[in-house]
Amino acid sequence: MKSKQKTDEPELTGAQVAEYLSANPDFFSDRDSLLALMTLPHQQGGAVSLVERQVSVLRDRNRSTKNHLDDLLNAARRNNEIFDKCQSLILSLLAAKDAITFFDALESGLKHEFDCHAYSLVIFSDDPEQVNHFTSRVSLANAKEHVGDLIKGTKPSLGALRPSEQDFLFPNASSKVKSAAVLPIKTRSINKDATFEHIQIALLSIGSNRKDYFDASMDTLFIGFVADVLAQLLPLHIPVSNTPPAKRLEE
Repeated sequence: MKSKQKTDEPELTGAQVAEYLSANPDFFSDRDSLLALMTLPHQQGGAVSLVERQVSVLRDRNRSTKNHLDDLLNAARRNNEIFDKCQSLILSLLAAKDAITFFDALESGLKHEFDCHAYSLVIFSDDPEQVNHFTSRVSLANAKEHVGDLIKGTKPSLGALRPSEQDFLFPNASSKVKSAAVLPIKTRSINKDATFEHIQIALLSIGSNRKDYFDASMDTLFIGFVADVLAQLLPLHIPVSNTPPAKRLEE
């Protein structure tokens, strides 16, 4: 009886096989019989052919790609809607001839264009007073005490607010607000050393009763432009004590 001859060749590892197949993707092109023998375990038991597994993987990838494209399209539609709302509001504000029409245009835009359920304009001033039912003058120190984190940045803050922040910004509708957009309104002035300084003049807050209406992941480009426009128009219609004199510049 002949004994089996032992070979000195090392056994191939799975990594080596994977590397070879990756470098030779057409290996099975002329080996149909071998391909037919290839099976893989299935999650529900039994086995499936390699081709079936490849089809399944490709189908999952296509599904994932479609979901990603759907998310991109939804984001694009949402951004387009926000742009239209901001454009309409800004045009109305620019057309205002006096303080009455200015605040009417602002309220109408917030209520109808943004479909918000609460809104407020807090103007930083050393002479606190209630200007109208949604606009008030508040000292900057008092505002920082209640909504200091929202004033610090130069970009709008979107999402859920703390209860104390909601009570300060929406005193008559705090319980209705589930998400909000808070826009710091700031101008810039030139210092003597030719450097720019941000001047805080107001805070515009827009609240919704929907948790997902304003979300931190949303783009703030268009809504931030509304704040920039308000920074230029607001001092023209109502005195703002923190507004720098003649050297105030646009963002």
